[in-house]
Amino acid sequence: MKKVLLSAFALMVSSSAFSQYWSTQNTGFSTPSRGISGMEVYDANTAWAFAYDGAPLNPNNPPIIQEFTKTSNGGTTWTSGAINVGNPALTITNISGVSGTTAWVGALLSTASDGLGAVYKTVNGGATWTAQQAFSTAGESYLNFVHGFDANSAIAGGDPQGGGYELYTTANGGTSWTRVPAANVPAPLNNEYGYNAGYYAVGNNIFFYTNKGRIYKSTDKGLNWTIAFTGSTYSLNDFGGATISGDMAWSDANRGIVFKKTYNTATPPAQTALAIYRTTDGGTTWSIVTFTGITAANNINDITYVPGTNILVATSSSPTTGGSWKSLDNGSTWSALDTGVQHLNVRCSDASTCYSGGFNTSATVGGMFKSSQNLGVADTRKAINVLSMYPNPTKGEVNIKTDKKIKSTTVLDLSGKVVATGSSEKVNLSGFTKGTYLITVEFADGSTKTEKIIKD
Repeated sequence: MKKVLLSAFALMVSSSAFSQYWSTQNTGFSTPSRGISGMEVYDANTAWAFAYDGAPLNPNNPPIIQEFTKTSNGGTTWTSGAINVGNPALTITNISGVSGTTAWVGALLSTASDGLGAVYKTVNGGATWTAQQAFSTAGESYLNFVHGFDANSAIAGGDPQGGGYELYTTANGGTSWTRVPAANVPAPLNNEYGYNAGYYAVGNNIFFYTNKGRIYKSTDKGLNWTIAFTGSTYSLNDFGGATISGDMAWSDANRGIVFKKTYNTATPPAQTALAIYRTTDGGTTWSIVTFTGITAANNINDITYVPGTNILVATSSSPTTGGSWKSLDNGSTWSALDTGVQHLNVRCSDASTCYSGGFNTSATVGGMFKSSQNLGVADTRKAINVLSMYPNPTKGEVNIKTDKKIKSTTVLDLSGKVVATGSSEKVNLSGFTKGTYLITVEFADGSTKTEKIIKD
């Protein structure tokens, strides 16, 4: 029977150790201790999330919760409701919304009869949900996720069925779905499968990971696929293993990061080692990242990129070492956004708009965090001069002096947007407007350093 990768069911604890980075919003669930099981941020205004019971009577057999919450005004208000799929025994795998009214969810029957599930869609803000594509080959196919790229384009992904991964795409909002030809998807390994909600999407790019330590990648909304990561190279043989597991995030089609997490056998298990791998060429090559600011003791449970940038946010749901961290240099250097706070998951639409799921304490209080600062601006104040970049200020050309071999250079504005890339020891800012920029240098050994440069 296939293993199901479930959210980490952490006990809800209250904390007043909030930093100024996060503000608290109210998810609107009528039952206290509702945690955010999964979320997706479509843009700065639109986000959807679904719930689980954060304080079950039996943590080993938690109740199935079919509830959602959404915002279409940047979190000023959240509206909750029921995900009525007609069967209370169905587990919600994930939720993907493309507006305040339109969203998809995946729902599956998590029993020995693996493979019984379907995609459901709402077009009226969650008032009703209609079944679309079914996954109904018991013991073989298994619905893992559904993702909407926009109001018309979506993909539903499952496990191998009939010798190839069962993936369906739609271009008409789900009125009809077409299975992706087996020839367009690398063949699965023996007994390989994916995980529920084990995917990441940004732009037209989508990725999912497997129990064989591989990441499948598509850059055209799921029509064609390649292998972007082979975990056996790094002894990450299962993204959902009990002692070694992984997580991933992608900034675009080229920049990606993988966290490899090693656990002990305690109850509950704790992380004992953390490794980070990074690619800047879409998965053709990966480098081991030398990082500071986070450790295995932080028990990182989720990571995300600010799309199109080198900015990352990581969270921990641990009741004792929980918190959140940011990195401006693509995972090399991390600093805390807050500590002692349980963050269940995190997603960002831009450097000024990130959401992180938590627990509500009552029907009207808490459950969601939203950023109150620009991540890029916050980091520039802490930039450390570790390279020789001159002249600074500059009217145009910047020289980079280093003993290491440069792999790439990236110029970002203070919003975190990439405005130029290169690979030499000179960066030309002559065509840029006056202001402050960040130059990140990635070296051949996988490390990175960032400098703040003023353009006169």
